[in-house]
Formats: sequence, structure tokens, C-alpha cells
Amino acid sequence: MTTILYPTRGGDTTHRNQDWTFALAKKRQARLLLLYVSNVRFLDNMLTPVSIDSVWKELDELGEFLLTMAQDRAEKVGVTAEKTLRHGSFRNALKSVIQEENVSTVVLGRPAQDTAITTTEYLEEVAHFLIAETGVEVYLIHEGQ
Repeated sequence: MTTILYPTRGGDTTHRNQDWTFALAKKRQARLLLLYVSNVRFLDNMLTPVSIDSVWKELDELGEFLLTMAQDRAEKVGVTAEKTLRHGSFRNALKSVIQEENVSTVVLGRPAQDTAITTTEYLEEVAHFLIAETGVEVYLIHEGQ
């Protein structure tokens, strides 16, 4: 059975991108793995001390919530989805999950608009990195297309 990996972060176009991914998983009768990656490296530059453990915990709870919502939406259209949380670099987390879970296809959903973190250029770089490093098939979709 093939495995499709879909990292999600919420946002305006998430549902349309998820729907596209669910349809692909259903069409291919593939295993679907939903991923949320959090990274607190931005805290390294904070002048005020913060509890990194507390921030990780909050981000994990947010990620678990977003993954559960996506999992429920998948089940409503007849697709069984598993979920996983990771910490650290998005690109490295993707590569690790691809290798550990024998992923054959990755779907990267572009946000409605480029953000400070997620730009079209960045996602294209990630796609090229994943193809070069792992040989997976990568779809870069926007608003469910």
C-alpha cells in the first residue's frame, strides 16, 4: 500500500488543500499520514526569558487539535488518516517521516498568501529537496488545485 504524507498547519486554504489530498488518498486507496511540525527556534532571539517547554507544550496541543480536525474531516469522506507530531526543522521532519513511514507521495499545500514563514518559493525548495533526497513524488497545491 502506498503512503501519502500531508503536513498541515491550518489557515485559510487548508480545507480545500485537505479535500484535494483526501480525494487523492481515496483514489489511490493509499494510507494517509497527517503531519504537524512545530519549531521554537524563534525563541532564541527573545530578550525576555520564556519557558521553551511551555511553548512546546502549547504548540503540541495546537498541532494535536489541527490534526484531529483534519482526521475527522478525512473520516467523513471515507478516508482513514493517521496523525503524527514532530519538532524542529520542517524540511528535516518531512525527510525523517518519509524515511520512517515509507512515504511515496507528499502533498504540500500552499497558504492563501505567502507568509513570513511559508512562501511559494520556500515550498518549491522543500519539494526539490525532498525529491532529491528521498525520490518521493511531490504535489504542490494551492486552494485545492
